[in-house]
Amino acid sequence: MKINSISDLALSKIKPKMTISLGGGSNVFKLSQAIAQHNLDITLYSPSELTRFRCKELGLELLPSTAATKIDIAFDGCDSIDKNFNVLKSLGGIHLFEKQAAQIAKQFILLLPSQRIQPILNPKIPLCLEVAPPCVNQVQKYLSSLHLTSKIRQDSSVAAFARTPLGNYLIDVFNEDWHNITELNRQLCLQNGVVSSSLFENLTTSLITEKDGEIIELKRGNNHENI
Repeated sequence: MKINSISDLALSKIKPKMTISLGGGSNVFKLSQAIAQHNLDITLYSPSELTRFRCKELGLELLPSTAATKIDIAFDGCDSIDKNFNVLKSLGGIHLFEKQAAQIAKQFILLLPSQRIQPILNPKIPLCLEVAPPCVNQVQKYLSSLHLTSKIRQDSSVAAFARTPLGNYLIDVFNEDWHNITELNRQLCLQNGVVSSSLFENLTTSLITEKDGEIIELKRGNNHENI
């Protein structure tokens, strides 16, 4: 198989009888289009309601990832990734379900443009918390005590706050940089009402991207000092 795109290399990793999870993003959707064209003998899941809907239009039947007991490969995108493969998946707002798929997958492979790969996580991307409604004010007060800027995410289509599939709010947390994000995330996840955060640590096994016109795979644990 000739590798011309990120989705081509991703497709080459899929073998018959595998269970595959498809997250969100344009590269993952291109992979779903390729899967639809090849009539593969695989079982498909997705943590994303939108991905499941779009794939149904392609003739693919996807089950919610919560129905999966095992996943061979979970493909997804991300908003920022650092040289240690720490990942922020903040902008989609379904990180609880995406993280669940990643945790049970044998491989968690990210498909993304190379500009999202940086030595440290991009401070323009917030750390997103999913918070139960009764605890939103309490969590925001705690964030303020840490001198962190936060805001409740608004729905872009209606005059209301965004809600997760579980009915929770999303709080976007901003900082000047993310050098301390691991410890900060640990503290925040201990707060009452915080259901999940958009920081993914020690979950990504590899990423597929394009660099200097070549489609490449970078694996966790290798030296990526030149990122």
